[in-house]
Amino acid sequence: MNSKGHIGLTLTILIPTLTFLSSRGFKPTLFLVLAVILSTLPDIDLKIRLPHRRYTHNIFFITLTSLFFGYLTSLILEDFNLGFYSALISGSLHLVGDLMTYMAFNPLYPLSDANISLRLFKSNNTLVNNILLITGVLMLVIYLIT
Repeated sequence: MNSKGHIGLTLTILIPTLTFLSSRGFKPTLFLVLAVILSTLPDIDLKIRLPHRRYTHNIFFITLTSLFFGYLTSLILEDFNLGFYSALISGSLHLVGDLMTYMAFNPLYPLSDANISLRLFKSNNTLVNNILLITGVLMLVIYLIT
């Protein structure tokens, strides 16, 4: 899945939860913005020339980055949960999105050595990525105008 697909998937899944989150004391707009920004973080391996989906596409990486962003938002905004859950949820959604593609990887490292793939579509499938992005943006527009 490319960045459009990951952003769209994050928006599509998170928009319906914003009302619930705001009733629980979360800052929904800030949470959503941070989650969308972090939704492509596991693909940092492409930028720093690490083997794709080896070190940054697993629950260990997602947990570490969630703790880091929780700590960061606790320092800046005195709100650990904002950074932690934004990173945890968007990172987990990233893994779910990539699991649907043909390229197998080990999302459960270090708990398992199993490489997994649902093989539903290629990660560069323009139609799937664009549909996810359009769906996410439409849901965002509906959320903003209601």
